[in-house]
Amino acid sequence: MTRSDWVNVLYLVFLIPVLGIALLTNQEIFNAYLIWGDQHFDLTLLNNTSSWLITLDAALSFSMLVAVAAFWKWWGTTRREPDEISKMIIGSIFTIAGGACLFMAALTQPEGGKISLFWPVMFHLLNSIGFAHILPVSLALFSKISPKQITATVIGLYYLAFFMANAVVGWVGGLYSSLPTTTFWLIHIASAAFGLVAFVIFKLVVGKKFQDVAAPAAV
Repeated sequence: MTRSDWVNVLYLVFLIPVLGIALLTNQEIFNAYLIWGDQHFDLTLLNNTSSWLITLDAALSFSMLVAVAAFWKWWGTTRREPDEISKMIIGSIFTIAGGACLFMAALTQPEGGKISLFWPVMFHLLNSIGFAHILPVSLALFSKISPKQITATVIGLYYLAFFMANAVVGWVGGLYSSLPTTTFWLIHIASAAFGLVAFVIFKLVVGKKFQDVAAPAAV
């Protein structure tokens, strides 16, 4: 491989731990979030079980993938479509907003009362939009930027981000019972904010060279 090929691989390797941290909020859905939901959400409409929230998340994730893809296809008919890193920045903003819904749910919970489903539903909606801008786009980015000689290997490395994210979820989830709930969700907002800042720095530092290789692509 050429020196440029190796540089591109280093760029992508740098993104793996960033994605691992940025995915914390999304992966927490399958961990402490469900325990919190069982204990504190008003689940009357969901047969009093938080497992229905997973079904809701799956439905919204699929719907938002389709909606986001359609939106950018429409956008590209009259305007320049953002590159992959720009879409990941947009996704981070939505992920932060989703985490903020959980923070607000914990902050506004009435004493001795249950949390309205408004906040968790808004969380799943916003987080799903963020998911649609980060996961498929970052996978497409790795596929496009990796040297063709080792594309399969680089894609394999990409999935280390999920390993890292779930390792972090396991550690952070263990703090659920020992921290105020508001603080617990602020940690998740901070993880998404870290991803946002890292993606912005990546875009600024790598600059036009990387953008020329990573031309805009559909979600």
